[in-house]
Amino acid sequence: MPEKATSEYRLNLGGPTMALHCTPDAFAPALAKWFDRPSDPGPAHINLQFELIAHADTLELPNTLLKTKTLGPDGAFDIANGLISGHYDRKTCQGHIRAKGALTRGLLMRVMEQIFYQAFHSARQAAGSETFLVHSSAVIAKGSGFLFVGPSEAGKTTAALNSSAHHVLGDEMTLVLPQPAGPLIEGTPFNGTFKTKSPGTAPLRAVFLLKQGPEHRILPMDPAEAASHIAGEIVPPVGLDQIPGPNTLPEMVELAAGILEKVPVFQLEFLPDPGFWAVIDKHFDLGLD
Repeated sequence: MPEKATSEYRLNLGGPTMALHCTPDAFAPALAKWFDRPSDPGPAHINLQFELIAHADTLELPNTLLKTKTLGPDGAFDIANGLISGHYDRKTCQGHIRAKGALTRGLLMRVMEQIFYQAFHSARQAAGSETFLVHSSAVIAKGSGFLFVGPSEAGKTTAALNSSAHHVLGDEMTLVLPQPAGPLIEGTPFNGTFKTKSPGTAPLRAVFLLKQGPEHRILPMDPAEAASHIAGEIVPPVGLDQIPGPNTLPEMVELAAGILEKVPVFQLEFLPDPGFWAVIDKHFDLGLD
């Protein structure tokens, strides 16, 4: 089999795979470096021409790309008045994305990553996959997977940094793969600045809603409150040819409910040190010592 052109980068996220055909060619190896993951050798579910465009204007960055996204005819979309634009045809699974080149500079790649969330959902739809993304840090300890969720500044990165004795999947974004016996979690390459993560998959044992507090302790949660918090951290299941609509939030709530049906959810009050693992160990009898 001939080698894929160096201008192509394939990103596999829990099965759904996007092929990015990059202009300029150098953007493909740059993506491999940012994600610290080589191009996937498997087949792609969607194919996207990904073009970096030159510009002289100063970037105006929204807090979230979805809030400024508009749709035109035939799957055309625009985000933040041309920050990112393009089109996607769901029937052919082909599309074209144009992004202002300054988004590749340093931490601005974190903004660029948001378009890959949308591309993932298009690939997910094309693959018929139930896999979805959750804003979270994730750790495997003694073969069990744990999700740490919460709003910005709640401590997701702090929890990941204080879990170095275990297998850290990431501090930003985790894949949840629903299964009949219970969901699996899998690491993603998102947040290329966080290098102390490694790929992996494990059964999800528990979800912790993070709250910084005076001591380490695990507290029970009302199921309705837990579902609301988890739903708020699920990445909206919106593809490249979509914008959030009346069914988006109910779908996020349904995905959260699917987790709660199989996995316990607790509040974890913690200090910025690894001591919370002793509390988790005691609660779940992991045998970490």
